[in-house]
Amino acid sequence: MFIFNNTYMSNLTEIHLRAFLWLMAGSTVTFIFLSVCMGIQLVLMVLANQRLMAERVQPWYEVVSFLTGFLITHPYMYLFKSVRWVPTAQMFYLEDDISVSKRNVWLIHWTWVFVGIVFLFCVAIAVYLQMARVWRAKAEFQRPPEHLDKLRSRDGRYTDAERRHIRSVTTRVTLYPMIPVITQTMVVTCNLLPRPPFWLFVMANIMPTLQGTFNFLVYIMNPALDVFRKALVDLFLCRSYVPDKIELSDSMQHLPSTLRGPGSLYSLPKDDHVLA
Repeated sequence: MFIFNNTYMSNLTEIHLRAFLWLMAGSTVTFIFLSVCMGIQLVLMVLANQRLMAERVQPWYEVVSFLTGFLITHPYMYLFKSVRWVPTAQMFYLEDDISVSKRNVWLIHWTWVFVGIVFLFCVAIAVYLQMARVWRAKAEFQRPPEHLDKLRSRDGRYTDAERRHIRSVTTRVTLYPMIPVITQTMVVTCNLLPRPPFWLFVMANIMPTLQGTFNFLVYIMNPALDVFRKALVDLFLCRSYVPDKIELSDSMQHLPSTLRGPGSLYSLPKDDHVLA
């Protein structure tokens, strides 16, 4: 919010400008590391079936992400010949040799963002392919995350409602690691090009601000909120809401709480087996 006030930013000393720049860069890298931790949790829980290891490292995610993120970017406080504020462009200007400046910025900032989004993209694809096997299977498969095996009917087949439910869970889990990829790819691409086009510059500034919106949209995809979403749509369209038979059927009453209520990606039910 401070950087939108040109008068305030123009009157700051260089040390304060460097501190603002470090805070912004450190926050970006920390956000990427936190997202990578979510990817690591998915790898351990879904792909590697290492629940005990996941539970051991989980308490360290936030601490390590914050410390590492701001430690890596702290050279902004002393690298470069000088740091100035450009009011007309509302951006920081790093005064130094162009090649040296670009190399240093990538070493302490954008390389970590780039590696993080590539890792998250690979994790999202791998997790989707692995979890997709759950709702495509008919009878013989190992118990997947979130007790998805309990959705099978007595003859080992899924009903249409249960398939939609499983696909919704699968898509939701996959989209969480994809959000940083969507919001940060434009930013990295813009910093890769010596003279990015205007549209890319605009998108690189807009996309990171949509991070919270995308997280909210993925969160409300929780199957437990289906009834409320339908009721809200019917209320908006001024029509009476009548629950489907699927929503009232006994077949959905046995679902575990992790499927019926919002939950965290970091915590899945404690079972002996997960998707292998």
